[in-house]
Amino acid sequence: MTRKFTLTTVPGLQSEVYVPITPEPVWTPLTKPLSECKVAFITSGGIHKKDQKPFDTAGDWSYREIPSDTPSDQLMVTHGGFDNSDINKDVNAMLPIDRLHELVDEGFIGGLVPTFYGFMGGGGNVDKFEHVTGPEIARKLKDEGADIVLATGGCGTCHRSCTLVLRACEAAGMSTCIIAALPPIARQQGAPRITAPHVPIGSNAGEPNNPAMQMGILKDTLNAMEEFDHFGQMKALPYEYRHNV
Repeated sequence: MTRKFTLTTVPGLQSEVYVPITPEPVWTPLTKPLSECKVAFITSGGIHKKDQKPFDTAGDWSYREIPSDTPSDQLMVTHGGFDNSDINKDVNAMLPIDRLHELVDEGFIGGLVPTFYGFMGGGGNVDKFEHVTGPEIARKLKDEGADIVLATGGCGTCHRSCTLVLRACEAAGMSTCIIAALPPIARQQGAPRITAPHVPIGSNAGEPNNPAMQMGILKDTLNAMEEFDHFGQMKALPYEYRHNV
């Protein structure tokens, strides 16, 4: 934690408040057309298969391997840091697994890696996500031939944990982008690329049971990855969904 926080100073003045410092850039340019790219997806929103051990909502840096051909009705959420109701209606709101297969069928992307990853980023252990979880997931995705790693985060801490894992993936030679409901957190934590639809946390990938919005967010995110040419760029996406409680 000490590496990411320091006192802000200017000549003659010193702040008494510790503030976060954005990490150094990490960047892997996208060199293939999307139609030739193998895409991976990770989420810190607590998604896992129904037959897997639930996450510890008090804090958990473990992860669950999710075969990318898993039917969406076999996925669920365990997370205490945000309203899970949209995911309970449609898991594609956080992990758009059905839409990703449709992108493959359409030829928009070249294919999917065999394994996606879910973890519960709320209350996350920064050191573990940075030095254990992130590098492990990055190594496994690299071994499966991922060119692109897309991601979603749930709560604010989830966005931090997700960004740490994405930075590990970027450092391992994959191009990454977080679809962020809380883009300022992703940016401050050093996300290499960010897209930002106007959605509540828990529905980063679009309104539940709205395939058109979910597909639009994915396609616009992937297209933005071809446009981004340096670290830290962000693009607001023209999709809005409000969760009426």
